[in-house]
Amino acid sequence: MGGRKIQHVTVIGVGLLGGSAALAIKAYDPSVRVAGVGRRQSSLDSALDVGAIDTAHLDAAEAAGRSDLVILATPVGAFEQYLRAIAPVLRKGGKHSRALVTDVGSTKSETVRLAERILGRGGAFVGSHPMAGSEQKGVSFARADLFAGATCIITPTRHSPASATSRIEAFWKMLGMRTVRMSPGAHDRAVARVSHLPHVLAGLLMLLPSKGDLDVSATGFRDATRLAGGDPEMWRDILLTNRKAVLSALDAFATDMVELRELVNRGDGPAIEKFLSAAKKRRDSTIARVIVDRRMAAE
Repeated sequence: MGGRKIQHVTVIGVGLLGGSAALAIKAYDPSVRVAGVGRRQSSLDSALDVGAIDTAHLDAAEAAGRSDLVILATPVGAFEQYLRAIAPVLRKGGKHSRALVTDVGSTKSETVRLAERILGRGGAFVGSHPMAGSEQKGVSFARADLFAGATCIITPTRHSPASATSRIEAFWKMLGMRTVRMSPGAHDRAVARVSHLPHVLAGLLMLLPSKGDLDVSATGFRDATRLAGGDPEMWRDILLTNRKAVLSALDAFATDMVELRELVNRGDGPAIEKFLSAAKKRRDSTIARVIVDRRMAAE
């Protein structure tokens, strides 16, 4: 991973993303020791059972003190608790004092400010957001190939050492990801539109129909509402820590919805078809192409 070889990783939160990162690390280099940290022994036992981690810890500081890299993979609302727990051992000095800390959280502005305040500017933390996952929850759904071919957004600030940023990028590339750099603010605005808003809309769609409507729903409704099956605790924290960008995305969507409603109200067939054609063209030239590229890369 960049400069020195990674030998020991601590994953705080061994659910879908944390568990998948641990499995991917072990698949890449079985000699790397992975410590798992969690709130419940049962979850840690499950991670041990699937081979994601080598040791299980309820005490984050105990695990992090021996690590080259610490990955925060809990809901973002729990980050402060764990950052404060590991900060003293990262500052102690000695062999592992230069351990890096990153995360897999979906919001970055508040996360980066929090981490730099607790760990110190110009120090250990560089934010990450692997754009991979599913609506499933728990290490039983973790996969070593979850990140392969996907994009990871790295969010350094002007205080981030270039060497630390490069090492975090190298880590995610090691797991098969493409990396891009964005500022925390630019990241939050982008993912509000392409990740957070779609999740909210999936929830609204799921709550709209009556039970009778749901009895006759088919694949289109299933596909459009898949995201509504996500972890409510995780998504609550995401929406609360990215409020400004999410509100902006909701406002823009509401404006477009009013305009589309007016087209339907007027019975303006040509304008409706133009709207649908523009959406199809954009998807075919972007999202659909990326899906094909990833399938080819996997083969």
